[in-house]
Amino acid sequence: QIAYGVTLECEEPHGFPVGEMLLMDFSTEHLEGDADLEGGVEGHVPTFLYAFPFDEKKVFLEETHLVAREERAAARSLEMEEMVRRLDRRIEHLGIKVKKRYEEECSVIPMGGPLPILGQPTLAYGAAAVMVHPASGYMINRVVKYAPEVASALASALKGTGSPQRASEAAWEAIWPKHRLIERDLYCFGMEVMLGLDVGLLRDFFAAFFRDPREKFWRRFLAWDMTKPGQKPYSMSVFMILMFFRGSWRLRARLVREAMFKDGIHLLKSIFDMPFPFD
Repeated sequence: QIAYGVTLECEEPHGFPVGEMLLMDFSTEHLEGDADLEGGVEGHVPTFLYAFPFDEKKVFLEETHLVAREERAAARSLEMEEMVRRLDRRIEHLGIKVKKRYEEECSVIPMGGPLPILGQPTLAYGAAAVMVHPASGYMINRVVKYAPEVASALASALKGTGSPQRASEAAWEAIWPKHRLIERDLYCFGMEVMLGLDVGLLRDFFAAFFRDPREKFWRRFLAWDMTKPGQKPYSMSVFMILMFFRGSWRLRARLVREAMFKDGIHLLKSIFDMPFPFD
């Protein structure tokens, strides 16, 4: 994931509702007529806007590409300079009069990837323990939330056994219990699906994802909190079914294709704890 963000102090009200955060704006009107846009409006590598207003004249804006690999990751469209250029076009299109720019943010976040060797003596936490959400790039909420749990596991193991190795194993188990590993398989599948979606399919995907703003499923998905210890992942299954039937026929066809040829079989095995050939 790559992103460029900046805090703006505006001469006039910026127009974003104060007290609300704009999460993912995949609109492309600002790219119409852009001669420098690789692939054109329909074929470009999609990026979206985050907007976080502080007050009527101060706002943080960020242009983000959610996830990329291979040819997309190497494209000129995903250079930081292109993120800056696209955000500047958005700002101009929105008619925002900038008085001052400050607190620039440039970020490149590793997404997915292999897990560390669980149970090893060297304990990792945060990004080093691959705790970045594979489908969103979020992590801070999770590492803050689970830090007391991991610290308690370490302290209990050291007090009970006096063994650093046992303490490390207990901490790894607290970071990556079975139900979180199952959740990760769903998030990795979501990442794999989004890797190749064009802007139209991404709009379909997130329109289905955010269909009901009051719904708990998408909030729990983004928070990495869809299952609890010892629970069967039924809520994950319900969420997947809802996503499928809420999507357009074009999106449904794509989801079926991804399920057949990417990580869909592994995801089903993980959720339902089913044996499959060639396991």
